[in-house]
Amino acid sequence: MKEIASATNETFKRIKSLKTKAARKQLGLMLAEGERTVADLPDECAVRMLVLAKSQADRFAHLAESKGAAETIVVPDKLFESLSDTVTPSGVIAVVATPPPARVTAADCVVLDGVSDPGNFGTIVRTCAACGIEQIVAVGCTDFTSPKVVRASMGCVFRTRIAECGIDEAATALAGHAVYALDMGGENIFRFKRPDDKPFALVVGSEAHGVSPFFRARADKTLSLPMTNGVESLNAAIAASVALYELVCRV
Repeated sequence: MKEIASATNETFKRIKSLKTKAARKQLGLMLAEGERTVADLPDECAVRMLVLAKSQADRFAHLAESKGAAETIVVPDKLFESLSDTVTPSGVIAVVATPPPARVTAADCVVLDGVSDPGNFGTIVRTCAACGIEQIVAVGCTDFTSPKVVRASMGCVFRTRIAECGIDEAATALAGHAVYALDMGGENIFRFKRPDDKPFALVVGSEAHGVSPFFRARADKTLSLPMTNGVESLNAAIAASVALYELVCRV
């Protein structure tokens, strides 16, 4: 394993640059951090490099072989902390090739409509993967390649297909879907039985503004989660998770 001791090393600087969207786009690379996230990366995920904190190098050395990393480097713990996106770094980061652009197909999907919070975005992606929803349409959302999204999704951004679209492109792609908007003013989702004759698209709106006027107008049905005790709404990721399990997993 190669060891990097200096913050001026070009390799180190290139890795650190991947914390920015511009560099990720230019280089076609992104970061996956944490023991579970790296260990659970799917086989088809192209791991270009494994970065280990020096104090954890022996502990995580096995991941280099199991993930087929083209290169493994070790950096002093202080330098690793500057690469990390967490408060308490675990000691392992994978530099991974960004998945190719996804296209929307005739399959069930979730539409993220202006979801800007990386934690919510990543959590919804993870729930989609758990429910067997492999397709996500992101319209005006946070960048799904950001380390915070990858971490919140526990690497599930690599187990799903995320299509970043504009509104017009999304409208065309969803022409054959039954579109359900998730909104607190809609029909009780637990009383709704979706038809099986076409794929569905569940639209989850932004944290601040909810579902956009475009998707409100486009929706075939508006669905809501019932609330009690004066609670008016739920966190976007929690609401999406409950709705998805109801739509997909109810027997």
